[in-house]
Amino acid sequence: MRLIIRADASPSVGTGHVMRSSTVAAEFLKLGHTVYYAGSIDPMSLILERFQELGIPYPVLDPVSIELDHKNDILLIDSYSLNPSDPSISRKNWAKVVAIFDSITPHYDVDLAIRPSLLPQKNSVEGVQTLAGTKFLLLRDSVTKSFPRNQDESTPLKILVVGGGSDPSDFCGAVTKVLRQLPFNFIADVFSDNVDLVHQSDSRIRIHKVSLLLDHYAERCDVAFTLASSLSVELIAREIPIGVACAFENQWSGYTEMLASDFAASIGNRSKSGEWEIDKSVLSEMITSASYRDALRSRISGLIDLNGPERIALEILKLL
Repeated sequence: MRLIIRADASPSVGTGHVMRSSTVAAEFLKLGHTVYYAGSIDPMSLILERFQELGIPYPVLDPVSIELDHKNDILLIDSYSLNPSDPSISRKNWAKVVAIFDSITPHYDVDLAIRPSLLPQKNSVEGVQTLAGTKFLLLRDSVTKSFPRNQDESTPLKILVVGGGSDPSDFCGAVTKVLRQLPFNFIADVFSDNVDLVHQSDSRIRIHKVSLLLDHYAERCDVAFTLASSLSVELIAREIPIGVACAFENQWSGYTEMLASDFAASIGNRSKSGEWEIDKSVLSEMITSASYRDALRSRISGLIDLNGPERIALEILKLL
């Protein structure tokens, strides 16, 4: 079998479509199938690193020039930009068509829908078999459970700050600006290609280019501040206490879901004009209160078992 993934990535779109769909790609590759990406995918460092890790060719395929085998080619869509009536994604041209949906995904005609969410009962795609809930989350193999560190007052709290693969909203810059105002003992590792390096004048702030090195720091952090994206779900799967914010419309349903379930704390809002209002008091409490962090961790402990991509791959193959 051959899996063709239609996805988009750019500094403005971000890397989420490629990164989350790559979890399914990884499972197909383990099973001995061939995987290609097609679409508009800019050569962003995080994506190139991920493709190299999996052995996926780049540049990606031109969707127009793909020679299809309608008996053996499976299409996986993770995109907001495709026209549902585009002949290149018609079910008649593929063995099966699958799509990853969120709140603003067009209603593609598919055989199977994947709806990343923490609450399955509210997230089915109408008229389509839907895989949703914690058993079907799109998590990379490198995501592992974290464990609370033994700390005393002299041990700096380890903070992870990340706004996704490109951080077009400058979430990291807004959070880092507030962190510099706080007098607490911490080390903050900030992953963004956009943050002003002036923040490094504070010795507690370390700025990194976005890369898979993020996993190394996620394994060792005590608390994380992030957007309500696929990365926030990975951090919850790691059982790390997180503070989240919402930057874009496609993040809103996941953001409200996390807050309604008390799986994360809200740390601020972005106005319609694009200005961030980060809640200094919530950041302070998350940094200074071990009991606050422990309460968050207890609510996500055991919530996610990390086997979602394997289950998804098997469900796709059952369709054939």
